[in-house]
Amino acid sequence: MFKFGDEEGEGKMYRPNGLAICRDRILVSHRNEWILNYQLNGKFISRIGQPGKGEVEFDYPLGLTFDESSSEVYICDSENIRILILSKELTYKAQFGQDNLESPVDVKLTKEFIYILDRSNPCFHLYNYNLILHKSIFSRGRELQLSNPNFFCIDNSNNILITDFASRYIFIFNSQFDLIHKIFLTYSTGITVDNRGRVIVVCDGSKHCLNIF
Repeated sequence: MFKFGDEEGEGKMYRPNGLAICRDRILVSHRNEWILNYQLNGKFISRIGQPGKGEVEFDYPLGLTFDESSSEVYICDSENIRILILSKELTYKAQFGQDNLESPVDVKLTKEFIYILDRSNPCFHLYNYNLILHKSIFSRGRELQLSNPNFFCIDNSNNILITDFASRYIFIFNSQFDLIHKIFLTYSTGITVDNRGRVIVVCDGSKHCLNIF
């Protein structure tokens, strides 16, 4: 086990938000409006972006993820109300979502769709890979029961696991967004599933721990 990001200089983290791991790198979204790029051993490589609204500029970037086949990066540029797509070389490729999103906080990919969690509604937006909105699943009046969702992940069975800070629940839905289970857990934030199917939840607040289910 090792830690990184506490060294002085451009690689120093301050309030990191999202995390994505690919075959040869780790990307961390950063409160100060940029993305930090590290090797898998934690060695700092580069800082991507700056504050702003341009092609590789950010305003409060949050969730991010890799496309495993192309190594492209999808980033929730939350306050700019868009999803940015960067190439494998971390240069600008495309952006989308400005007409439908309100406050995107996390993004994940399946073979069929791009899933985006929007905190303001709250809801999920599903886009196809032509970047066209397929459908939106809203919380209000439905069984989603979300009030202040933080992050989510999708397991190997396409179940969707969402941490909700306000309700203090982890909600688990199937691919049709039917609620199948919920777990009470104080101050749950980041969530992921490992390659053995275990759910690893990052808990904030008083417990300062990782919970593994």
